[in-house]
Amino acid sequence: MLFAALILGACGGESKLPTPSGKASVTAVNAIYGSPAINFLIEERSLGSVTYKGTTAVANYDDLDYTFNFDVAYAGDTEFTRIASQYIDFVADQQYTLLASGPLSSPTITVWETAKRDFTDTDTVFQARFAHTSYTYNDIDVYFALDGVAPVLGEQVATLTFGQITAPVDFEGGEYVVTITTAGDAADILYQSAPSNILARTDLIVSPFDGDANDTAPVVVRGLNSQGGGATFENPLYPPTVEFLHAAWDLGISDVYDDEALTSQILDDHAFKQLTPETPIETGDYQFYYTPAGDTAAVTLETAFAPANAIRFRVIAHGSGGEYATTNIGLNRRSIETAVKLNVFSASSNFDFLDLYVVNADETIDGVLPFRSGIISRQPNASTDLQAGSFDLYLTQFFERDVIAGPLRVDVELGDVLDLAIFDTDTTDTLEMVLLPVP
Repeated sequence: MLFAALILGACGGESKLPTPSGKASVTAVNAIYGSPAINFLIEERSLGSVTYKGTTAVANYDDLDYTFNFDVAYAGDTEFTRIASQYIDFVADQQYTLLASGPLSSPTITVWETAKRDFTDTDTVFQARFAHTSYTYNDIDVYFALDGVAPVLGEQVATLTFGQITAPVDFEGGEYVVTITTAGDAADILYQSAPSNILARTDLIVSPFDGDANDTAPVVVRGLNSQGGGATFENPLYPPTVEFLHAAWDLGISDVYDDEALTSQILDDHAFKQLTPETPIETGDYQFYYTPAGDTAAVTLETAFAPANAIRFRVIAHGSGGEYATTNIGLNRRSIETAVKLNVFSASSNFDFLDLYVVNADETIDGVLPFRSGIISRQPNASTDLQAGSFDLYLTQFFERDVIAGPLRVDVELGDVLDLAIFDTDTTDTLEMVLLPVP
């Protein structure tokens, strides 16, 4: 009887578990310059990864207390390394943004908090908050106005030090210019964007970030949205760039024009395996025409190109036997502290899929699994992280063991970036690997 009474007494007591009264939302922003993609977690559940200058999508959770964690992967490690944690006791209907900044070895986590915003279908405004996440700039004034409105001291939307963010402000949808000046001096313009069209019912964080090797500008201003996306405001002073790689082994030495009449030559004597220096180019739609060097009688290759804002591009001509095309890629040169970045592009027409082996210097691939399997030829391939050390690189056909290229020796340290191009040769059963220069 006593045992039964104890059970009944326990069942009749009130639960001590917390009862949520609503939900709050959370995102993370990565302002750690040399970081890889950071895994953002609520307790031990991943909320997504966030790259430098990026944000995760908004996630909604009950208004309870949580510890948020930030993990990174070091090349060669089998487990993630935790670099920071942040405790937050959620309040219902609030939106929390966790800014990760400072060095990767000891980051600072800054919590930005504001009320959640729900737009209606008839709203004609967007909401913007303005932040400061660039180590290049000291204290700044931020102006945000329609095109043609000059900055006037006192009309700035924010005066900010690093890590600060404003309260949200509503603006009617339209084309706006972001101007950043030294704090207190409207004439000292540090940055001014081209007009950008911003749609109604958008929720943005507008902030400058230090440019990296993928950017043409020393500082870029990003508009980060609550869906985990973002866009870079165009800076007219720093247009995109383009470089050309000739990877079509039998196309021959070529001239390249950017007009159908073949009167505007942009390259001459462009030879196989040649990589041209990068050249600034305005955003827009282009057509490039390849002809035999010194001969405008026939176009051997015609291709379209549409460079996007402030990005470094490479136009790669490939093909054989009179069938030629280009692949246009955005360059991935940003160095990260946790790995060697290996970019691979195969221009081969003889092998559609390849396996890449990376072994210690002077070792063979016998008994070794491919480091990268199924490299697709003539298509962009994601970069791969490599450890520091001295290695030999080999290529085989997909799922085969016979070596068709290599060894190619690389001696690398963490933070290095390798740009590997794969070319056909004058035989159909071998390839050539070339490390292209990375500025």
